[in-house]
Amino acid sequence: MSIFRGTTGTIWLVVLGCCCATGDNLSGFYYENIESRLNAMQAVERDLLTYTNHTVQQLKLMTPLLSKLQLAPLQQATASSSSSSLSSSSSSTIQTNGGTLVASCRQVPATTSGIYRIDPNYPFQEPMTVYCEQTYEGGGWTVIQRRMDGSVNFMRDWQDYKRGFGTLRGEFWLGLDQIHRLTNVARHELLVQLEDFDGGRATARYDHFRIGAESVKYALLELGQCVSCSAGNSLDIHLNESFSTYDRDNSKAVFNCAAKFGGGWWFYMCHKSNLNGEYLRGKLPDTEDSKGIMWNTFRGSKYSLKSSKMMIRPVSGR
Repeated sequence: MSIFRGTTGTIWLVVLGCCCATGDNLSGFYYENIESRLNAMQAVERDLLTYTNHTVQQLKLMTPLLSKLQLAPLQQATASSSSSSLSSSSSSTIQTNGGTLVASCRQVPATTSGIYRIDPNYPFQEPMTVYCEQTYEGGGWTVIQRRMDGSVNFMRDWQDYKRGFGTLRGEFWLGLDQIHRLTNVARHELLVQLEDFDGGRATARYDHFRIGAESVKYALLELGQCVSCSAGNSLDIHLNESFSTYDRDNSKAVFNCAAKFGGGWWFYMCHKSNLNGEYLRGKLPDTEDSKGIMWNTFRGSKYSLKSSKMMIRPVSGR
């Protein structure tokens, strides 16, 4: 602000010089006019000083806030999520990547599968806790659904499917909000792994998978080609269908598909697959046709599978 003071001082000297040189010819009106202008300039100088002081104060307040924002992901890396019913079992099992936050499981610098903290679009949203599969085909997979023993009830309402539920080291559903966030920040592929009670295993792999936001009922918007389908393609018919639960039916059937067949899924009229159905263990009687953990082109509509896993991975290095 010394510049302003110097400028004002110069103006005073110029004005005084003018007054001395022509003082005899100036009337009282001119003196008043000059004084008024000088007062206005001094007022502007005071305003600029005040503005500068306020700016300095704001910067002082912002500096620690920015520091907290930068540290927040590291501080949260050892904390469990309180906004979701999805559990990581224990905060001590969360891998922190040496304090480095990455955008996806594909960027995790480790070959060990486990629970990690990632942030697909830092710093605009909080990091998320996920299970990274790091051994299958080079790793980098984020597991979004897993069934294995029937220990978790998948007959849940809309809010549970939205937030996620279960245990990351056991059976769980990651959450529609999280799946939407992941599949919309980068192009992802989808891998579905299935196993029956006779030891049979099969996969269905799609080169593009994306769901919409809650405003479009988490519709299955992109699926791509089934590039490796030993299990057959039982998901393509669900493309462009909205997600449904027993308390929020968005299917095209005349009845509530989720309520009748169990779980939450992209039902239409009603399904060729439903990996979130009730855990029913193998062959089903006619009365339970199309119930259970079902993938029609693998074991048909009268068989509930032993296990299923849905995993997604960015198709690029992101």
